[in-house]
Amino acid sequence: MSREHEVAQVVEVALLGGVRAHEEGGTPLDLGPPKCRLVLAALALRHGEPVPVTRLIDCVWGDDPPGTAPKILQGYVSRLRKALGAAAISTVGTAYRLERSITVDTTRFGRLVDDGDVEGALALWAGPPLAGLDPAGLQPAVDGLVERWLDATEQRLARLVDDDPGAAVARLTELVSAHPFREGLWASLVLALARTDRQADALAAVQRARRHLVDELGIDPGERLQALEGRILAGEVGPTPALPRRVDPDNPLPRPVALPAVPDLVGRDADVAVVLAALRTASLVTLLGPGGIGKTSLAVTVARAWHERSGGRVVLAELDEVTDGVGVVDAVAEVLGVAEPPDGDLRRAIVAATAAQPTLLVLDNCEHVLPAVATLVGAFGAGPSTTRLLATSRERLGAVREHLHPVEPLDPADEGAELFLRRASAVMPGLDLRPEREVVEELCRQLDGVPLAIELAAARTRSLTPTQLLERLGDRFRLLADRSAGSARQATLEGAVAWSHDLLGPDEQQLFARLSVFSGSFDLEAAEVVGAGDGLDAIDVDRVLGDLVERSMVTSVGGAGGRRFRLLETLRQFAATRLAEAGATAAVETRHAGWVRGETAAIGVLLTGPREADGVRRLDLLWPNLRAAVERAVGRRDVALADALLRPVVTEVSTRRRGELGVWAERMLGTGAADGDTVLFWLLWALHRHMQSGNRAGFEALVERYGHADHPLVQVCRWYLYEDGVAILAVGREAIAWLRAHGHDHAADHMEMTAIGSGLMTTGRLEEAVERFRGWVDRYATAGPPTFHYFALGFLGYTLQLQGDLEAARTAFLAAADVAIPPGTYAAARPAEVEAVFAGGEHDRARRLLLEHVDDVLAMGTVDVARLVAVTFVKVMVGLGRVDDAAPALAYLGTTGEFGEMARAALVADEAAVIGEVGPHDGDGVAALRQMRTALAALQT
Repeated sequence: MSREHEVAQVVEVALLGGVRAHEEGGTPLDLGPPKCRLVLAALALRHGEPVPVTRLIDCVWGDDPPGTAPKILQGYVSRLRKALGAAAISTVGTAYRLERSITVDTTRFGRLVDDGDVEGALALWAGPPLAGLDPAGLQPAVDGLVERWLDATEQRLARLVDDDPGAAVARLTELVSAHPFREGLWASLVLALARTDRQADALAAVQRARRHLVDELGIDPGERLQALEGRILAGEVGPTPALPRRVDPDNPLPRPVALPAVPDLVGRDADVAVVLAALRTASLVTLLGPGGIGKTSLAVTVARAWHERSGGRVVLAELDEVTDGVGVVDAVAEVLGVAEPPDGDLRRAIVAATAAQPTLLVLDNCEHVLPAVATLVGAFGAGPSTTRLLATSRERLGAVREHLHPVEPLDPADEGAELFLRRASAVMPGLDLRPEREVVEELCRQLDGVPLAIELAAARTRSLTPTQLLERLGDRFRLLADRSAGSARQATLEGAVAWSHDLLGPDEQQLFARLSVFSGSFDLEAAEVVGAGDGLDAIDVDRVLGDLVERSMVTSVGGAGGRRFRLLETLRQFAATRLAEAGATAAVETRHAGWVRGETAAIGVLLTGPREADGVRRLDLLWPNLRAAVERAVGRRDVALADALLRPVVTEVSTRRRGELGVWAERMLGTGAADGDTVLFWLLWALHRHMQSGNRAGFEALVERYGHADHPLVQVCRWYLYEDGVAILAVGREAIAWLRAHGHDHAADHMEMTAIGSGLMTTGRLEEAVERFRGWVDRYATAGPPTFHYFALGFLGYTLQLQGDLEAARTAFLAAADVAIPPGTYAAARPAEVEAVFAGGEHDRARRLLLEHVDDVLAMGTVDVARLVAVTFVKVMVGLGRVDDAAPALAYLGTTGEFGEMARAALVADEAAVIGEVGPHDGDGVAALRQMRTALAALQT
């Protein structure tokens, strides 16, 4: 059972310290961009309760939502369902609900607080709620959680003041600075200071509290703080006897070691908060991630923050130059200042040296000496030390009670771009790259959001613009090298990757190289097909792939398609070079093409039946690999292979308006296929792209280049483009017969509706059209695909409207709205839905829906449907009294041939009478849609 149809197997959705989610076993799930995570946060904060769409829009965008907010929100929910499982988020009327089957940390936190388990609640607190996001409309809920955390923190610190007042002072000082109006915190601080024999500091704290309260709120301190001040002045509050501290005279306290300077981290606030929280309860935290992801910088930043909060000692042991187990122990002993004891047990001496006071030992770059580091860490676990250990590694240490924190890439459109702009500004002061923000974001996307890669790219802005950098990324290892920096491993992308690659075993290096032929993600079955051979069987691939994931060379990706894998682009390019050096590229690419061919064949079957949505989902997942396979086949002029790859899914150029298929069809023609039937087939789909975009010049140029101008396939496309229903009916049946004779029944079915059906409708043969559409409705309701069922209902509704049977048309449109069509399908009945909403008095909602629909049509480039949009636009604008805005759309309708004439007479006759005479229109559908969009956006309230 696929993840899309099962209850989500997610251990926890976390909001504390940042919004994230993990599968059982700790694998993080991809939750999408920041606003997508805000949607999850809004649902999780009302865990188990329906949250209206309007409320979600307010939460995500505040007072200024875009006109397409409902559509964008729907996309965000769809993406979250893919990550968490379809059953995780339910649709309840016009609301969404995060089901109780998902565990949410804020829900558990609130329950623990309610039960009086303060320690349990605070142990769960991983940092500020929604850290790293702009909470917009969720700020009240965030503030409420922070208040509950402060209450719990205040209770625990009050107990600590009784048990060990000195240990409470630093934390209380930090908290009163951040929350100066909480008198309970001030009272605890004053009492802690007095009990550590710092009466003067205690009284000064009372005065600071008084200034805050009087100057900013105009009130005096409460009775508790005033009474405490009086008791201190009277000498009634004195020091608490200190607990004796155990010190080993043979092992002095560790000397401080200076931490290396690192630039301010960008986009890692949530990571810092989560790791600090983990260090409060875990004795070992390991930061995991590939080279260049920023583990060392994060570790140093965490260490500084830990020292500032706890006052404890921080020691950094850099292990990158260490080559064996003895070297690990010696390196740690050296930074601690520990000499080998008489019994020779240097590990025990290291543990004893840190036992006298809280210490954070940072072990940096552990991946090449894992057994030795794990043994050393085990010695700490066995002794009395209060030491916390923070390790950085490209794979887990394998130690007992190890807490793993994967360090993820930065969001290219957010933190990644910000990092680039900051570093570029540092190397070129005064350089303003904000006008090139979109190029910078794309550059960061191409660099996978990896900080080292982004920083090296930013350093090149001394001589190259972001656009020039983007153009040169095909040779990124030469491009992004800073020879003036430290070691090659830290100064170049190639050095960072080579360090990890050289630690792999022979089987791991071989499979890593073979996986470079994948573009985007792939599943285990694909890895077995492509990776097996020449000494590796399928079982070996399963095992070695797991090892590569453990070593951060391959990324595991969760989602609706189950567990999938991918290589970061930088790693993929490095692996591709190794594959070429081994002379194995052609053989592995052949296996990859065979796998893709099998996938498109299976998907093609799904697209023609009731499981169409599964086919669309699988095609979405396959698309990057399909693109790679097609590009290779076309580049080698392998017409047969390219044809086999694309033919099963080519109808998607029309049903889901995947224009790239039309581009590939045109490239197929350019390979010089000699078979006339093959040329005709691909010419049909190449013409579809120009037909949908209204590009008559491009259409005619293609026909002139490849011929067949009089063939029915070409003719039916031409007359659809030129909107001549009579001509369509004259050639449509021959075109459909040709497709069926050549085994393309699915394409023939589609052409029947779009050619014969629309031809009957636009030429006024309405009774025959209604009969045809009703037959197709019955057929596709049971046999599928759902998209054809939806189209048949939509066309039936429009035909009934033209007949004047508005009630029957409304029934058809409502039925169409209930059909579950795959994402990306053109919503043909949406204009009619807008009319129904408008007729019900929801004018602003109708305007928003229509604006969203216009945006969708413009984004898809489907100008052939602009006439349907224009009908609804005219009705809405005249209904709103915006006659001048409606006039250009009515003029555009006059250029759309038979349909426009019928629509003006039967659908917008009353509105046309109100508008009166209209000026000429050049028939440019894109310009007409943009004009409609401008008018709708201007009405936004």
